[in-house]
Amino acid sequence: MSLSSWLRSKFLLFITIPAVIKAFRGWCVANPSEPPQANEGMMVLVVNYELEDMNLEDHAKLGSEVAPNFKPENIDGLIGKTFIGNVDAGVFGGVYYFSSPESIDAYLDSELWKGVVAHPNLINFTTEVYGV
Repeated sequence: MSLSSWLRSKFLLFITIPAVIKAFRGWCVANPSEPPQANEGMMVLVVNYELEDMNLEDHAKLGSEVAPNFKPENIDGLIGKTFIGNVDAGVFGGVYYFSSPESIDAYLDSELWKGVVAHPNLINFTTEVYGV
């Protein structure tokens, strides 16, 4: 499958950090009738944006270039991040898994985040925070 074909698929998944899998292991239960146990304090930040004057191939290249910045060892409280996108709707973004609400606040106040939202080809940012 060519890069272009892959990018045009309905849902894009650029990278998943393995730590996310580890974080969610606590949800697995031996008895399906028992409710899963959530990780206390864990939060999810969903970020969406659109592209302006950037094609899908350049966006994929940008994603590959910046992905190393979004490792847990580079962002306090980050458990992992998944890059997401819906080509048909023209919406892209990320799902970030954090250990606490304070770590989300710190990230949204960081130079890394300020650099992301200042990128001239990424526009109309929205953020939503969810408890887990």
